[in-house]
Amino acid sequence: MYDDSIPLSQLANQAFNPVVPYDASILGGGAGGAGGGAPTDFSGLGASLAAAAAGTGAPTGMQPPHPLFFKRGKLFQDPIHGAFRLDAACTLLFDTRQFQRLRRLKQLGLTYYVFPGASHNRFEHSLGVAKLAHQWFHHLAQTQRGEVEVERGDQRLVQLAGLCHDLGHGPFSHVFDREFLRRKGITDWEHEEMSAAMLDHILDANHIDALPPDDIKRVKSMILSGHGPAGAAAAPPPGQQWLWDIVANGRNGIDVDKFDYLMRDSQYCGVKISCDFSRVMQFSKVIGDEICFKYTEYMNLYELFHARASMHRQVYTHKKAKAIEFMVVDALCAADPALRISHKIRNPAEFVLLDDGLLDVIENFELFRHMLNIEDEDEAALREAQGIVARLRRRELYKYVTDALIPQEYIERGQWAAPTVEDIVAHYKGGGDVQLRTEDIILQENKIDYSKRDQNPLDSVHFFDHLESTNKRKLRPDQISSMVVASHQEKSLRVYSRVASPAHVRAVHEAFEAWIRHRFGSKVSTSTPSKPPRPPPPGARAGLSLFGAGAAGEAAAAAAGIKRTRELFAGGSSNDGHGGHSNGVDDTSPSNLVKTKQQRQ
Repeated sequence: MYDDSIPLSQLANQAFNPVVPYDASILGGGAGGAGGGAPTDFSGLGASLAAAAAGTGAPTGMQPPHPLFFKRGKLFQDPIHGAFRLDAACTLLFDTRQFQRLRRLKQLGLTYYVFPGASHNRFEHSLGVAKLAHQWFHHLAQTQRGEVEVERGDQRLVQLAGLCHDLGHGPFSHVFDREFLRRKGITDWEHEEMSAAMLDHILDANHIDALPPDDIKRVKSMILSGHGPAGAAAAPPPGQQWLWDIVANGRNGIDVDKFDYLMRDSQYCGVKISCDFSRVMQFSKVIGDEICFKYTEYMNLYELFHARASMHRQVYTHKKAKAIEFMVVDALCAADPALRISHKIRNPAEFVLLDDGLLDVIENFELFRHMLNIEDEDEAALREAQGIVARLRRRELYKYVTDALIPQEYIERGQWAAPTVEDIVAHYKGGGDVQLRTEDIILQENKIDYSKRDQNPLDSVHFFDHLESTNKRKLRPDQISSMVVASHQEKSLRVYSRVASPAHVRAVHEAFEAWIRHRFGSKVSTSTPSKPPRPPPPGARAGLSLFGAGAAGEAAAAAAGIKRTRELFAGGSSNDGHGGHSNGVDDTSPSNLVKTKQQRQ
């Protein structure tokens, strides 16, 4: 049975995106079932919706719903979550230029250069987070009807927060804020704050006024969730912290943002993870304004954090991907005086211009050079940036040299401090023609943890005994499997060389090993022995020597190339008596080469 006064479009929307039945205010009715009062009175709801649809107004004392409620939203087919529908309010945002920018931001940034499948972007991740935010909210609100405090439209707001939480990301994922901006000395910028600013910009630039200002404030508060001064000032109202934790959980990191990116990133990178995210949501409930989990799920939750650490180790901090990141950061820094990239991070209207296409802008700068007034010095730096991008296109990457794992006891006792590049160079004993310069060496302190630095993340999670429980508790040590590792953080020191020559790489390796021996003695060794240089392909030495012999050498090299081409077409060596031609005909002409190929066929 259903109220035939409800439009069919509304019923279809509920089929994909069920409305919490206890909260009439979500559909435009009066105060919903917040707290533990009597069941919600739905009398008059059908008449209210019918009157609003007919344009005759609402019964006295009831607020007519916005026309947005009579739209079905939008259906998506996602490789991770299957088919799902997002609220009609979401369509107002993602059908804008500012939101569509997320299509031009790869989720894993430059990792795509190492993992060819990692071509997914922030756009589809944001849709997935919005879907999961709605799913988890609906589960908690429906299974705890009358126990949790829900205000008007919360289901829609948490979905909007999931949709918009990454609007403020810069190009190349976290490389922009964690590497480029820090290199520029900017430490007071966070992408969460820019996401909130971008949401305001979307509404203003596209004249969207269907969402009440108070709702927008709540959405921005959910996005910020304690990040920066603005996040601290946007605390949730009493009794609703659990709602804020769905999208961005500052208590223990268990949120739908992490669910989606771990599922999506592992799928596209071909890395297996074992956490069952649907069980995490199914075995959860709100106790004391906090999302808690059934104690039997502690190993599943532990696998969530283990999956995060595993993805960081295998994908997010891949040694070659980091080398590419260092190259791009160098290129951005060199191009910044001319393109003023770092000056566009405060204004959303300018920030929207920044996406992964920056490398194309640098590479093809001549196309719009006449439009900008650039100093000669800045243009020279831009040429340097173009050279770095050209190296990247040819895959002439900065060289990963080696790394060393820092002993855990040094970290726990506070006896570890990362060295400087000058420290490494000072331990080079010299020899040969190689001179080490600090500007040619990159040191990276690589940190991998379970999201709480050196702490067990389960220490920040509350559990319950059964679904009817009203008390929450932490797990006792005797309830935790001995299979759980004792240390939840590791640090290693990596060294890279901007100069790709084998001699320079060996020199950097020797200097780094000397510093390791000086600092740790025999306790630590580098993980990667210096590899011998790769031998050149057959004939390369002769070709190189010929090219180094002036015009005569170039002519000889050209003749050698023609000879090799003839061999490829003829199927053998030109002087082995089978593939070559000794009839005096110029068989290097295109016509004869084609004939030779036809004869082979």
